[in-house]
Amino acid sequence: MEFLNDTFDYHINWKSRGYHPGQHKSDQRGMGIEFAGHATIIDYPDPRRIDIRQTIRDPFEQIQVRIFNQRSATPVIIASDLSASMNFGGDKSKHKFASEIASIITHSVMAKSDAIGFIGFNDKIDSSWVSSLSYRPHRTEELIKRLASYHAKSAGHHGIRDLYEYVPKDQTLIFLISDFHMPIDDISSALGHLRKHRVIPIILWNKSEYEGLPKFGVITINDPESGQEQTIFLRGNMLEKIKNSFKNRKAELEEVFLKHDSPPFFVGEEFDTFAMSQYFNEYFHA
Repeated sequence: MEFLNDTFDYHINWKSRGYHPGQHKSDQRGMGIEFAGHATIIDYPDPRRIDIRQTIRDPFEQIQVRIFNQRSATPVIIASDLSASMNFGGDKSKHKFASEIASIITHSVMAKSDAIGFIGFNDKIDSSWVSSLSYRPHRTEELIKRLASYHAKSAGHHGIRDLYEYVPKDQTLIFLISDFHMPIDDISSALGHLRKHRVIPIILWNKSEYEGLPKFGVITINDPESGQEQTIFLRGNMLEKIKNSFKNRKAELEEVFLKHDSPPFFVGEEFDTFAMSQYFNEYFHA
């Protein structure tokens, strides 16, 4: 699968306030095809849009023109987890996987003429991992490339609580990429601060974290609730306990995300762009 040439389709279910032309519904007047009503030619001096029938009907004998809403761009942010739990993986860490997914998102956004930015977070949000919105996202692409080879040392994830301080004021589509091995309270707090935006949680869970483990021996795993590494000695029914902890954690994550109207999108070994398109069609009707 070639990630960089792949895209998916997405849409928003609100009217964009952006002035930049794009592909989303908006309240901005322009050369679109969505009829918005009539106005006098004095207010909208465009003789190409004169409505003769409406002008004849006007009791004040004002020349009436048709006005339309244009299609506009919307802001999109990629927020990616830089914490230590994302180091997990053999040949490909979750950081590298997140970089590949972020590249797909960027190409999908550019195909729709939207503006895109990037925020990386661990225990805090460092300005060196922030790229402001742009229609020519060179800085965002540089950070995504940097993410592919990134290896966290002892970084946590509490910076997720501060994401709202770095996103645009206008309603924004936010792709939040993480394994979400962090306290539910931190996730709930972040979503509460981002409630005016549309958050798309992309959850990276590799099956090798909880399946295919040896039946006996010493292994190091990430705790699905805290993200902290734990070295454990596998024996007896430990495998079943690990599987159950991930099963319970999945139900817990689904509950908190649905509570904030942000259905989670779980990703295993591959990012399915068709499934991502279907996700938007199912949950967020245009």
